[in-house]
This record gives sequence, C-alpha cells and structure tokens, in this order.
Amino acid sequence: MDWSKIKTIFIIAFLILDVYLIYEYIKIKEYQRADDYTTEPTTNTLSRLGIKYDKEKLPVNNQKDQYLSAKSKKFTDDEIKKLEKGLLSGQEITVRDSIYLQAVLVDPISIKEEFNPEDLTEFLFNQVLNGAEYRFWKKSGNTITYYQQHAGKTLYRNPKGEITFNVNEENKIVSYNQTYLENIKEMDEEETIIQPLEVILKLFTKNVIESDSYVSYVELGYYTQLDTSAQLLAPTWKVTVNEEDFYVNALDGEVIQLETDTEEMKLE
Repeated sequence: MDWSKIKTIFIIAFLILDVYLIYEYIKIKEYQRADDYTTEPTTNTLSRLGIKYDKEKLPVNNQKDQYLSAKSKKFTDDEIKKLEKGLLSGQEITVRDSIYLQAVLVDPISIKEEFNPEDLTEFLFNQVLNGAEYRFWKKSGNTITYYQQHAGKTLYRNPKGEITFNVNEENKIVSYNQTYLENIKEMDEEETIIQPLEVILKLFTKNVIESDSYVSYVELGYYTQLDTSAQLLAPTWKVTVNEEDFYVNALDGEVIQLETDTEEMKLE
C-alpha cells in the first residue's frame, strides 16, 4: 500500500471538510446575527445583512386586511347566447365544465413582437366579460396571461380568475380562455398584516433568500388558501428578490412553496 498517497488523500479530505464546516459556521452566525438585532429597527438589520431594496417602491399604508371568500362563475347557455349577440359578438363561444369560457375570435387581433399590454386594453375592456377587472401578468411563448383583481389587488396565480390569450405563428391573438370569480366577500374582521420589511427579514432568517440579495418589488394581493366549492383567499405579499418571486401570507407569515403546492413553511 502507498501510505504517502493515502495520507495525502486524508489530508485533502479533512481540508475540504474544514472548509465546509467553516462555511456552515459563517451561515449560522449570519442567522444568529439577524435574530440578535430584533430589538433594533428592521432597516438597520437588513442593512447589516447587505439586503438592498428601493424604499420608494415599498407599499405604504397597508396596515390591515382580511381573508376573502369567492365562487367560480357558472356560465349558462342563455347567458352565452345573449353575450354572443352583444358584448362577445364576433366570437365563437363554448363552455367547459360550466366555468371555463373558451372564445375563438372571428377576426384575430394582431399584436407587436414586443407585446405591450396597452395594445390589448381596448379589446379587454370592451369585448371581454368583466375584462376591466383583469390585470396583465406575463407573456410566455404563445400565451398572454391576465389575472383577476379585487379592490385593485391581484388574485395571484389563480386559475379560477384568469384569462389566457392564445397567439398563433403570425403573431395574432386567435382565441382566449377565461374563468371568473364572483360573490367575493370579506370574511371576519380586518387583521393587522406583517409589514414588507419584516417579511423580507423573515425570508432571510428562514433561509429562503440569501444575504446581499436585492429586493426589486413588493406588492400586496391575494393567494388561494383553500379551493373547494368556494375559494378562501388570503392577503399575500409578493416579494421579488433577484428576479424571483416569493409569496408570503400577510397575516400568518406562511411562505407559499410554488414547486410543491401542498408544502408550506411557517415563519415564526
């Protein structure tokens, strides 16, 4: 046996282990450091952690909010016939499972290569059922997605309050699919919500984001907490960090794990 080579391998292995342990120690101290500053202003703590944000883009005057309940609109044959003769004229309408409206445009709408939501505003407001209640979300490939709003707040990633426009190879919108939530009601009393800077700090202390991160945008909306015969919608912060979105329940601090929809991590 070549003991010198074995000895060298062991030395290298222990050096790698030492480096790893030092790295973990530094991370632990960072988290402890965040906890140590709970008595000082959150702005100071975030500064010490190197977490940057644009103060002017942080929402203000959001002190209280509450859960909402809502139900999917069910489209009837009579209603569709009336809509085809009025608001939805020039569209061939079908309905699936009573809640999914599918429309094919007789005259497709041309859009620019670089899509601008303003180019679709007139059609959305004047030829789509309750179109003014939807907000542009994103364009991905041949699909343009809008989500419904309530009281100016977006119902995040909600398939029951969504419009998806379908674009063909000629860059024309040829059809769209729509769902709509109605009977949206406030539940119980308003509660004090977690404020944006506190949410950012909690994301760090729970190892969701790293130190030296950049928070580019924070917005309050609603996310589905429960979806059965009706939906329960929770006030939710959308926090954009290094171009990645995170969603946090604004009342109880749960981080919504999008990759595994059933998993949630409680911020304590």
